[in-house]
Amino acid sequence: MIYVIGIGVQGRASLLERPLDIIKKAGLLVGGRRHLDEFPKAKAKKVALGSITEAAAAIEKFIQTNRKPVAVLATGDPLLFGIGSFIIKRFGKNRVEVIPNVSAIQEAFARVKEDLNNVKILSVHGREADFTALSNEARSNEKLAIFTDSENTPARICSELIQRGVSGFRAYVCESLGAGEKMIEGTLDRIAKRRSFGPLNVLILIREHGLKAASEAPGIPDELFAHSGGMITKEEFRVISLAKLELKRGDVVWDVGACSGSVAIEAGRITGTTVFAVEKDRKRIRDIRENKKRFGADLKIIEGTAPAALKGLPRPDAVFAGGGGKGIKEILAAVEKALMPGGRVVVNAITMETASAAFDFFRNGWIRELVLASVSKARQAGDLNMLSAHNPVFIIKGKR
Repeated sequence: MIYVIGIGVQGRASLLERPLDIIKKAGLLVGGRRHLDEFPKAKAKKVALGSITEAAAAIEKFIQTNRKPVAVLATGDPLLFGIGSFIIKRFGKNRVEVIPNVSAIQEAFARVKEDLNNVKILSVHGREADFTALSNEARSNEKLAIFTDSENTPARICSELIQRGVSGFRAYVCESLGAGEKMIEGTLDRIAKRRSFGPLNVLILIREHGLKAASEAPGIPDELFAHSGGMITKEEFRVISLAKLELKRGDVVWDVGACSGSVAIEAGRITGTTVFAVEKDRKRIRDIRENKKRFGADLKIIEGTAPAALKGLPRPDAVFAGGGGKGIKEILAAVEKALMPGGRVVVNAITMETASAAFDFFRNGWIRELVLASVSKARQAGDLNMLSAHNPVFIIKGKR
């Protein structure tokens, strides 16, 4: 049997009688050097972790000729970004038992005296960090706990978040939990300016009191956007259009005729990627820049007239076109050449002519649909209320 045993920050003292007995009877101990050093009198063969594949090879070689138990020593909870999941996948659930301990995340939250309710736990330890995805998580959650490493330090993480417009968090760095531990508290900016940290640490981000995380659901209220003269894809039409785009994580998206950038901003929150916002009007471009700042959005603003402005952009998986007028067929022709297989195109039109031209374009080789959406909202009229209608919008979709 292979036992994956979590060891807390107190080392050997954190273990109960059963895991101590397993370690005593084990024929092979696998773990980090600091964990193995906790058991100097153990009679088992000891293998220090170099890589998880080396550890697996040592375990496989041992169990081929020996029936004694194997004890894999890990930090805290082995199934929380630890070696436990790897060992289970490699040797199967029936041959592995996991004995967890208090995790580093639990210890860290105990130190800063914050509850663990609704915390989002992430790791950039020993892996390439996706800071765009991390910033999206920060915007969508009240609390984050992040395992860091010597490359993706708390300072770098906080700096990357600031660059992407994330703010309103209190940051805590819990270094070297256990003997010699150290706690650092401050703003994202303060942590970003710190030059060095202990080699083992956890970064905790707690949203400041009174500030709420942004909802991940589409439909940001119109009044939160900067826009000129009502030039914005209204919230209800925006939600329908986003649904028709069938966006998924990692999609490349174009927003052609981006106007205020509302669709581009919401699309980026869904995909976690840079969205390309194409707009020709300078006043609207100022609105897009302001909204990019407000929402910390990852937008690439392309100033120019489509279809010429589309040249050289990465091939899209999804394209939203907010109108297009008489030039809609030329825009769609350029989009068709660039669109990835299985790509989706959604056009919003307020005139019958534009709607007809777009729907006709998708006649051959496309799965197409047309929806006429009409929305009315209640507004006060004296002591009473009445409905006030938005202009109806044609929503046309083409899918390759």
